[in-house]
Amino acid sequence: MSLISLPFGFCPSAFTLRMQTNQRAFGSPFGGSEQVIDLLNDRWLISLTLPNRLHADAARVEAFIASLRGMTNTVNLYHWVRKIPRGTLRGTPTVIATTPAGNPFLHVQAVAGQTVLAGDMLGVGGLLLQVKDDATADGSGFLVVNIANRLRRQIAAGTAVIWDRPTAPFRLSSPSAVQYIPGYAPEVSMDFVEDIG
Repeated sequence: MSLISLPFGFCPSAFTLRMQTNQRAFGSPFGGSEQVIDLLNDRWLISLTLPNRLHADAARVEAFIASLRGMTNTVNLYHWVRKIPRGTLRGTPTVIATTPAGNPFLHVQAVAGQTVLAGDMLGVGGLLLQVKDDATADGSGFLVVNIANRLRRQIAAGTAVIWDRPTAPFRLSSPSAVQYIPGYAPEVSMDFVEDIG
């Protein structure tokens, strides 16, 4: 299993990020009530489309798809629309306290007054996390970040918080291919699933 680099000029014309939750729902056969159990193993799904291109440029895309070898190899992907936070979090923020798996929040040391906004993406310990609520660092730089997806693993104190193009490894989950027609190659759609190792 190898980590494959994105080809030169890789720029989707359409992009979707969706969270897949791992849960089980049970319905009562008598009263109709339901119980849902959250099994905590959230993962991201990405669908993207690459635009039409000339044959020479399409060869790079074709080689990229082949090098992924189906689901064998991975590629680091990020949110193409929100590459950096809409909030003002910058610099070198870190996690303040060790946080156990399953937690829906992180305590972060930032700069006083820095913000994160709902929908911002952060990378922490190899996880791609989405900010759930707007938050502002207090006067000492203490920032509580509520996240939409729960932590899949424990995060140690001192772990860097990546705000600039935070990535996670993804596997190709669709049978994507480049089609050639005279003069150009039409758009190529690809689906990816986060590798939760």
